[in-house]
Amino acid sequence: MHVPSFRRSFQGYDRRVWTLFYGRIMTATGFAMVIPFLSMYLHNDLGIRMSLVGLLLLVTSLVGSMGNIIGGEIADRLGRKNIMTAALLWRAAAFVLIAIAIGTEQSYLVIAGLVTLSSFGGSLFDPASNAMIADVVAPAKRLEAYGLLRIGQNIGWAAGPMVGGILSIWLPFSTLFILSSAATMGVAVFIYLNITESLDRGKVGGRFRLTDIGGVTRDSMFMAFCLVSISLFMMFGQMSSSYAVYSTDRLSVTESQVALLWTWNGILVIFLQMPLARWISRFRMSSMVAAGSLMYAVGYGMVGMAPIFSSGELAFGMSERYLYLVLNMTIVTMGEMFVSPASMNLVANMSPENERGRYMGVFGLASSIGFSLGPFTGSVILDVFYSSDVLVWALIGMLGVVAAVGYTILGKKLGAERDSSTPRA
Repeated sequence: MHVPSFRRSFQGYDRRVWTLFYGRIMTATGFAMVIPFLSMYLHNDLGIRMSLVGLLLLVTSLVGSMGNIIGGEIADRLGRKNIMTAALLWRAAAFVLIAIAIGTEQSYLVIAGLVTLSSFGGSLFDPASNAMIADVVAPAKRLEAYGLLRIGQNIGWAAGPMVGGILSIWLPFSTLFILSSAATMGVAVFIYLNITESLDRGKVGGRFRLTDIGGVTRDSMFMAFCLVSISLFMMFGQMSSSYAVYSTDRLSVTESQVALLWTWNGILVIFLQMPLARWISRFRMSSMVAAGSLMYAVGYGMVGMAPIFSSGELAFGMSERYLYLVLNMTIVTMGEMFVSPASMNLVANMSPENERGRYMGVFGLASSIGFSLGPFTGSVILDVFYSSDVLVWALIGMLGVVAAVGYTILGKKLGAERDSSTPRA
């Protein structure tokens, strides 16, 4: 993919969009070098039970959800640039502390506390970033712009696990956190030097009151959308938790092979996200999010059938079972490419101009609750129904069905104006 020709296909975008795009590549690469392997490290290396691993993911995501709310409020008052820079510096510092804790063999509670600290700081970033996109991109182009950020994030998610898996052969896990911290710190400097503020100071609200957030709850359609989204994001949270642990623990898949599945996920998004974003822009956003939810349900629901396939090597170190997992990941990734830009576009359409950070923050709260409940619920299901692979993944897949039904009902009540990829400016 030649960079100049790639950029020419998005001519007219504000420079800040490209700065966020390149920043997403670096932060996602650094993050994906370490965090996807954390569940496996805690379970396989430290012997922590999966229910406790799931509990950690639950707590960190719930704490992160508070960061989404706070980050959105600060972004609407102090500006998008300031909070994005501060969030990255916070995460970089937290990663250094995690590296020290792992390197000095601190207890599970110490590591868990630092991971939670990192989650809070990192969650301040997204509401400001997403609000800036809504600020600087025309409504008709927002779906593509959010898709572009998804491409940047998935370039990082494709490269990160591969780089982390290779480096882990020679370097201890703690050192990978140091490298990730350096990458995150570099992006903080890059954004600070290259982004100008997009917040219109003339539209900044007054002094913050807790009732301001409560005002969002009076937007019944938006709150219904957030509620349905919790079920969907419970599916999102399976990839680096239940899915990864199940693959290594029950299917005899190596950690490096799991990393390759994540890399495959990223590669698909890099090459297919933008064509799909342009295609789905012809349809109502609620329908596309519902379709993506069903793809998630099918992709994850099929995982329970993996044990019936042979684990014997066919070629290039791959087995029938592993190729089946590649198929599962492909279907899940298709769902992701439908859901991610369409859902963000819906939030941008629903939010008043002077409350974009707040709406993004509340949606971030819903997604964080889903992310937190997902790994915890998945790990409990794995522990309770350990002897029935099909039942485990059928139950997890049902979350996507619930989300699809909810979005379909919501779409019938949403007006075409808010449910379109090209609302009137």
